[in-house]
Amino acid sequence: MNELLLYFFRAHSALRGVGLAVTLLLFTQCGGASPADEAVAEEEVHARAAVTVGRVQPDTVTDVLHLSAVTAYPAKDVLRATTTGYLIAPVPVLGQRVGAGQTVFTLQTKESRTLHLDKLTGDPRLHFSGIIRIPSPRAGVIATVDKLAGDYVQDGEQLGTVYDQTRFGFQLDVPVTQLRYVRTGQHCRITLPDGRVLEGVVAEALPAADVSIQTQRYTIRPVGKVPQLPENLAVTVDLDKTAPQVANTLPREAVLTDETQTNFWVMRLLNDSTAVKVPVKTGPEQNGRVVVLSPKFSPHDRIVLTGNYGLEDTAAVKLTR
Repeated sequence: MNELLLYFFRAHSALRGVGLAVTLLLFTQCGGASPADEAVAEEEVHARAAVTVGRVQPDTVTDVLHLSAVTAYPAKDVLRATTTGYLIAPVPVLGQRVGAGQTVFTLQTKESRTLHLDKLTGDPRLHFSGIIRIPSPRAGVIATVDKLAGDYVQDGEQLGTVYDQTRFGFQLDVPVTQLRYVRTGQHCRITLPDGRVLEGVVAEALPAADVSIQTQRYTIRPVGKVPQLPENLAVTVDLDKTAPQVANTLPREAVLTDETQTNFWVMRLLNDSTAVKVPVKTGPEQNGRVVVLSPKFSPHDRIVLTGNYGLEDTAAVKLTR
């Protein structure tokens, strides 16, 4: 009986020793992080995307139609030779201003040059000197000079052109799908290639459409002083499609899209370390800001502005200032 009690006592002591060893092992593994574990944790912190955030703000925006146009001088006169002969000096130069009825080109017939009739004009019996003067039918500026002094020209050959600068304007081709947004008398903004902006008004619609590209041409007259511009200069014309309205907007860089630009979304912060993907429906863009039609964000919602490119849904982030 005593031997049996001694056996159970020794077995109980052995089990207590094993339990103590297991307890010490678990304590060693769970009680503190090793240097390697600390390095992994620190790497995870550094792997978070550094982002900046902002909030939606109300802005007054207008839906704008952007179209291309070109400068044009619709009132132009082509000066042609009225007979066969030689062009004599002086010949006008490009950019020279001429008045209505002013002689621009002077021709001498070949008979006159052969017989020297131009030197016999003092004879009152000689009523034809062989000198033909070609005037400008209207005041304007010399746009092209196609012949030089001494050139032999044929009857009807083009000598140059005169542009009426008072009729200067822009030719705007409007797609037929956008005609409802353009009307005569409508004001618009004309942006030149160098960034200057001119005010303009839609003057008239030409009663013809381009069959191949289905556009209708309008004439736009500039308002106020206009710089000297060449013909066929490409410009941009902005016309307001809607009246100004107040809407919530975000900076352009806050709104992300796919390669087809059919789906749009923003990254919204759930907390200081997590951003989630929120699909949005966008409206017009103006001055670098995009209208967000839906959903309706609260003024307290924090939207990722920078560092959002390539972030997946429920991404780990780190706020920066």
